[in-house]
Amino acid sequence: MNQVKLKDFIKEEKIVTPLYVLRLYKDLDITKDELILLMYLYNQDKCVFDPNKISFELGLDLMDIMALISNLTEKKLVMVNTTKDEKGIMQEVFDLSDLYEKIAVNIIKELNTKEENTLNMHDLIEKEFARRLTPLEHEMIDDWEEDNSKELIKEAVKEASINGVSNLRYIDKILFDWNKAGIKNPSDIKKEKPEEIKEEIYNCDWLNDDDEEI
Repeated sequence: MNQVKLKDFIKEEKIVTPLYVLRLYKDLDITKDELILLMYLYNQDKCVFDPNKISFELGLDLMDIMALISNLTEKKLVMVNTTKDEKGIMQEVFDLSDLYEKIAVNIIKELNTKEENTLNMHDLIEKEFARRLTPLEHEMIDDWEEDNSKELIKEAVKEASINGVSNLRYIDKILFDWNKAGIKNPSDIKKEKPEEIKEEIYNCDWLNDDDEEI
């Protein structure tokens, strides 16, 4: 499901939005009062911009309501749009499309992470490089897993992908250098591009390289 379809899916209330927002409201960088206002707006059939009504129904000071609306607008969770009602009269209404967008992005991220975690390292590398691995490449990955954590190998694969290299010897050289430097976790890696490794890899004729040299 793509992001646009998922956003519409959420907007049509096929997903329990309040419970989902409650679970990740800290990630949305909102306060509890902002969360309450957001859920109030969500539960309105057609929420006309009426701060006085909202103030009365939530039991909050009008100035506080105005401040909360301003905060949610700045955080790109709520918009106030001008539309015409059934009689053609212009009115301001709340629009939660930005909230649905953020929820859709987060759900897709969670699904991708879940899928990634269910794949073994062999599958992950084949997916990343969009090609089948050779038997000797499978053996090389098995060797990596004996001496490296999955997280460190994934970081090396990511580094190779960023540099446009899909050959496992590039990854092997990265892991070798990291092990030599005593790096065991991705957090220990200095974010520097290994240009010397990249140059060495690019100088090789990968197309004519046979499996025995991997």
